[in-house]
Amino acid sequence: MGSPVAGEVENSGLSMWIVEAMRLGRLSLALLMIADIASAGTTMESIGAEKCGGRVSAFEVEFLAPESAPLEATAKAIVRGAPDPGQDAVTLSIDGKPCTDARCAFQSRKGETYKLAATTKLRRFEELCVVVARP
Repeated sequence: MGSPVAGEVENSGLSMWIVEAMRLGRLSLALLMIADIASAGTTMESIGAEKCGGRVSAFEVEFLAPESAPLEATAKAIVRGAPDPGQDAVTLSIDGKPCTDARCAFQSRKGETYKLAATTKLRRFEELCVVVARP
């Protein structure tokens, strides 16, 4: 029962390194899963609401209609604190159907969910946003 052999000490250090790497790997995977869930869970439930996804080229929002009403969804890219005025700065679709000029007029039905997807090809902007309001 003397001192450990040099090989045992090296293996012990290697084992601890492997265990730490596995722990960090699981932590990284968990964080990625949480981030994915958070981005997938963007929901709007009120008329007049605006949701922004930050500096992303594509942003999806699910709108849960609180009432039946004629509504309009719009998308905008914020540049220097204001919406970009460019005609083709942003595109918007509702339930996979493209809208004209990033505006989707639709008749909501209470309790129905609508998937709104905004995209931009702009290189310089602060945020990509979706708004659902009355026309």
